[in-house]
Amino acid sequence: FARVAPGETVLDVGCGTGVVAVTAARVGARVRGLDLTPALLERARQNATTAGVEADFTEGDAEALPYPAGAFDVVVSQFGHMFAPRPEVAIAEMLRVLKPGGRVAFTTWPPELFTGAMFGLLGKYMPAPPPGATRPAPAPQWGDPNVVRERLGSAVKDLAFERDVMITPTLSPQHARLMLETTLGPLL
Repeated sequence: FARVAPGETVLDVGCGTGVVAVTAARVGARVRGLDLTPALLERARQNATTAGVEADFTEGDAEALPYPAGAFDVVVSQFGHMFAPRPEVAIAEMLRVLKPGGRVAFTTWPPELFTGAMFGLLGKYMPAPPPGATRPAPAPQWGDPNVVRERLGSAVKDLAFERDVMITPTLSPQHARLMLETTLGPLL
């Protein structure tokens, strides 16, 4: 969907295990991935090695990207950006590091479909944040086109949505099973 091409510079925000970053590197892009979680970054490095591609994975925060302005042709995020507590800061950072005329693409969960509804339900029963802390924006809001339009503002042209589609890219059937077991526990 991001139309990543060989030779482009790509940043994967909240890259997790690196599935999107590795996929971009496999088409010949120069890729960097950023995530808060060292264990996920280690898995991303292993996945890049398994795929035989190069990608630079860095520990960092979507709200404070450690890259200069205009550094990337494409900025992507497969769900990771949704968990930044301040969406306006995360999207401002993603747009800051994007070259003029570049592309930003991300995957989200619409609030009315299964995963978004599940997060909405969980959010109702989560404990309140500590006193003085701001409650993070609900992640499924990123799946509402009106909210996305508002967050992106006039900085983005040619905004397109593909809804009601869920594609699960994996490196192999074994990787898909590992991802499910990591999330859900041992499979029968």
